[in-house]
This record gives sequence, C-alpha cells and structure tokens, in this order.
Amino acid sequence: MCFSATASFGSATLLLVGGALCTAHAIKNDKTYLLLAITPILFALQQATEGVVWIGHNENLFTLTALSSILFLFFAFFFWLTWIPIVAYSLETKTWKRVFFIALIIIGFVFGLYLWIPVLLETGPRHLIQTDVCGHSLCYKVSGGGLLSVIARDIIYASLGVLFLLSSDRLFRKFWALVMLFGLITFFTQKETWVSTWCFFAAISTLWIYFLIINNHKSKTRKQVS
Repeated sequence: MCFSATASFGSATLLLVGGALCTAHAIKNDKTYLLLAITPILFALQQATEGVVWIGHNENLFTLTALSSILFLFFAFFFWLTWIPIVAYSLETKTWKRVFFIALIIIGFVFGLYLWIPVLLETGPRHLIQTDVCGHSLCYKVSGGGLLSVIARDIIYASLGVLFLLSSDRLFRKFWALVMLFGLITFFTQKETWVSTWCFFAAISTLWIYFLIINNHKSKTRKQVS
C-alpha cells in the first residue's frame, strides 16, 4: 500500500481472510460468483508485493525494490486489465455482451502487455526509471514515449475501466462502480502516486464483495421461500 510496509502486509492479510470467506461462500452457495469471490485474494498478493517494495526501498536493497516494483506493476498495468473482463464475462448472460467482454479481454491483454513489457525488460519507452517515496506514498516513475502518448494511454486505461460497467450483473456493477469512484478521487487528489493509491483502495473495496454475495444469497433464498 501507499503508506508503509506494515500497512501493505496488514491490508494483504485482511484481503486474504476476506477473499477466503468469499470463496468458501461462493463454492458452497453460488459458484457463479467464484471468479469474483477470489478477486480479493489476488489483490492480497498485489498488496503483499508492495509491502516488499517498501522493504527494499527502506533498506536500500535496489535489486529487491526493482523486482518487486516490476511485479507490482504487473498487476496494475497488465493483470487487472485482463482479469476484470474475464470476471465480467463469467457473470454475463446476454450473448452480445459475452462477445463484447471477449473483445475486452483481448484488448486488455494486448494493451496490458504494451504497458508492462517495457517495465519487465527495463528498457525502451515506458520502462521503470525509479521507485521512490513521494510524500508518504510510493510512486513509480515510468518513462514516457512509445506509440501512444501518456494522455492517450491514460484515456484508454480509464475507458476500459468504464466499459466494464456494461456488465448485466448488478452485483458486479456495484463493486466495480466503487472501484472506479476511488480511481476518480485518487486521480484528482493523489495524481503523482495514483497507481499505488488507487490499487490500495481498489483492493480494500473488494472486501465489499463478501457482503454483496451474502446479501445476494439471502435475497435469492427469501424469494425461493416465498
């Protein structure tokens, strides 16, 4: 997370427990939401990774800082652009929207590789220049350049996030609307550390999935009884 190693590992633990509860409930009561239910666990891995970034930075372990930063940005730049439309696809019931989300999966995969591969290779446009602390938060300084300008890249990234809201599943839309709201707030208030800060709040928002799934199951149960 954006404040300290302790906060990062603490949030990772909370997300791991919450994700385990979500997954157990989904397996027992409604496997339709299984992919959504394990999402907090995946966010826990990302938050733990940033905890390692903090350790590397604080101890001046440059190799550890670089490797853990690359792994953290794997989630931020690539993984979520692919995983979230996969989750949306798994919950979709309308045929045309299933085709639409398949297209978003492919677009997210290609665009995510475009963003992350230079970071992985540590060369070329958009490679990771430095991981530093800006204020009280981590900031990942990435070079500009490439086929797309920084503004174009940000517009595409944000647009993909908005398109995920076209899901027909109300539970998923509620969760993702909260994530996008946090993204908008952090972009205008913590722009320099936006990647780290938004990933933290997006991770914490996944805990809401548990309550959404529980309430959804209770609602279905009441309808069946009545």
